[in-house]
This record gives sequence, C-alpha cells and structure tokens, in this order.
Amino acid sequence: MEKIFAISEKPKSIKNGFTLCPDINLYTGKKEFADKYGEATSLEEDLLVLSSAIFASDIATKRGQQHNFVRHIELTIPVVNLSSFHNVADDITYALNVLSSDAWKIRFVQKDGQPEKTKKWETQQDGKVLLFSGGLDSFAAAISLANKNKNIQLVSHVTANQVITGTQDNLENYLNKTHPNIFSRVTFRVTGIGKPTRGFPFPQDKEREETQRTRSFMFLCLAGLVARRQGHKDVVMIAENGQMAIHLPLTAGRISAFSTHTAHPEFVMLMSGILSKLLNHRINIENPFLYMTKSEVVKLLLPKHKAILKDTVSCWKASRVSHYHHCGICVPCLIRRIALEKNGVFLKEYERDLLKSNVAGLDPNDDGKRNLVELCEFINNFAEDLSMAELQLLFPELAASDSYDPDQVVKMYKRFATEALSVFKRYPEVMKIIR
Repeated sequence: MEKIFAISEKPKSIKNGFTLCPDINLYTGKKEFADKYGEATSLEEDLLVLSSAIFASDIATKRGQQHNFVRHIELTIPVVNLSSFHNVADDITYALNVLSSDAWKIRFVQKDGQPEKTKKWETQQDGKVLLFSGGLDSFAAAISLANKNKNIQLVSHVTANQVITGTQDNLENYLNKTHPNIFSRVTFRVTGIGKPTRGFPFPQDKEREETQRTRSFMFLCLAGLVARRQGHKDVVMIAENGQMAIHLPLTAGRISAFSTHTAHPEFVMLMSGILSKLLNHRINIENPFLYMTKSEVVKLLLPKHKAILKDTVSCWKASRVSHYHHCGICVPCLIRRIALEKNGVFLKEYERDLLKSNVAGLDPNDDGKRNLVELCEFINNFAEDLSMAELQLLFPELAASDSYDPDQVVKMYKRFATEALSVFKRYPEVMKIIR
C-alpha cells in the first residue's frame, strides 16, 4: 500500500509514503481562486486541497507493468467540513475507481476551523463554464458555445508545462479576437513540487506517473467551484469526442485498467452528483461531443478556423517532444491525424511520421507499431458487418450502461472506422497491416 498524506502543518517523519503540504510542496489553486473570487470559504478550501492532493498523489505514484499496473493509494485529508465530505466519501472513492482503475482509500479527518454556513447561491440562466485545456475538442466547444451564448467562463489547469500554457494562451487570444466580450478565463496552477530543503520532497519529472488519469477529477472540482461563484449551473462542459470519452478498449489487452476513462460518461454523471451535493449548488456536467467522432468535431471548425488548428495540442507527451508538439505515435495523435486528414487538413506537426514508415517491418515492441496495429484491429471490428450481440461479446461495456446509449456509440464507432479507412488508403504501408 502506497500511503500519501495531505496535511496542513509540518508532520513528523513518515515511514511508508510521503507528505503533501499545501502551499509548500502542494499547489492547490487557492491563490488563483482568491485572486478571482476573494477568500475561499472553508468548504472551498477543503475541496481545493482534496482535488489537488488526489492529482498530486496520482502523478507521484508510478505505475508498474502488467499485473502491477493497478496501484493502491491511501490518502488522509484533514477537512474543516467533515460531515459534508463524509456524505460523499463513498461516491468519491467509486468515481476515482472508475476514473483511474486504482484502489483508492480516502480517509477524512477533522481539521480546526469554521464550517461553511449554509446559503442559497445565486444562479443565472445565461452562462457556461468550459474546461479549457488547449486541446482541439475544448477549443471546438468554445467556438460552438460562443455562437450561442454571451457569457462563457473558461477554466484552465497548468503545471510547469510551458507547451500547454503557451497553447492555452494563444487559443484564448484567438477567441477574444474572433468573439470579443464573450470569454473570460481563470487559470489554476495545481501540482506537486519538490521542496527537499524544507523537508517536503516530491518526485522529479522522470519519476512521475505520466497517465495523469485523475486530472479530470481535479479539473471538474475547479470548474464546479467556479460555476458556484459565477452563478452558473447549466452546464459545466467537459468537451471530448465520443471515441476518447467512451474509450472502448482497442483490444482485449487494454480492457479495464489499461483503458482510460478520463471523460467517461459514467464518471461525468458521478461528478455531477458529487459536486451538487458537496457544494449545495446544482452542477450539471455535460459532454456536447459524446456521440461525435473526432473528425466530426474538427468539421465544426472548418473552414473559418482552419489556420488555428495547428496551435491546438492533443498529444499525451506534448511536453516531452522536442521541436514538435505531437509525438505522432500515441493513440490520441493517431486519432487526431485521422480526424484532420479526413477533413483535408495536413499538418507537419508530428515528431515521427508513423503512417509513412514501414510499419510491418518495425520491431513488435515498438510503441508506435503496437498502437497502430491495435487501432487497426479496432477499426476492423467496426468496419465489419457485426451484429450488436457480436460487438457486445468483443466489448462487454456495450451490453448495459446507464450513462450512454450503446446504439449511438456503435454508430459513432462505425463512422470512425469509415473515416479511418478512407485516410489510411493514402498510406500503402498502413494498408499492409489491415486485413
């Protein structure tokens, strides 16, 4: 069991695990919140500490391989509003399990302070809160919302990643030029940072977990707090194309823990309930692109916004790729490329041009080859005329779901298969691995 403790004062030494201390080696976003909305209430500060500690614990706990992939993380959180968090403790644990497929144990303990007083928070009908990451999907959502609304609050998360920070800033400037007086943005820096000279170490970049699956938990907590202060309720938006939101496993080897659920509709539904109950303010979280392919999302931006597409970032490894913002071999890069090229957009933005390489001749352990082969296998499953029953045998997630419509999902993935094959026909080396 990896034990990680979040506390408010300097502790004694801990034998198993390490300590997160707000304002020392844990940036909670409290300063940015206060700059925008004034001093946080005790409940708001409690939630900022909880969400940042979960995110920091995630990136500080490196995953193992194969059977050691699932981690066991125990997190102790002192909160002033203990009864409020006890009311949602089980829901939070379950949401984190859905999100990261890890075994989480969250233990809330009493912290000195004055609990937040019950009040009715004002609401307004006009206004949306949108998670603004610098990705193509969130940018497309911003454009789509701007054509229908007059008040859009963007919420961004940054760490020390200058690539993502610069991308968000560039896209915000573009939005303000094309849609003046509609957008405002608040940016939160939330991360763990080493302060060894003060007795509070934190893993260096190379020692951290790269998947960051709990980022969306933290991100939505920030958006919920902003929505309450802004008086927004319909809706907090998490924009992610259906391919990556539903994220059916490409192969049997990626089932469960190996398939990410960072924008999965079940998790989104859980977070709506958690935040509404905890904040005593109705928080609806919706994904406008749930049944759309990435290509269909890109089409929303064409032709008017074609020139800015090169400034969006979709790669999981954006901060680690030199001279380019996309590695070209991860699954998000491959899906992005299919979406762009299906719409006639060809960008030289990839560190490695996998589609033009001799894929069949690559080493079986090559990450790019493995990702592309598995993606092609997935595409073949939906390109074939399989019945729903046959697809459910391949993808048990389609058998029953309270959070999405399986028929709509299958139709979406079939459209994606058609799109992908039309793009791959331009690349003979890729077609060699497609049966």
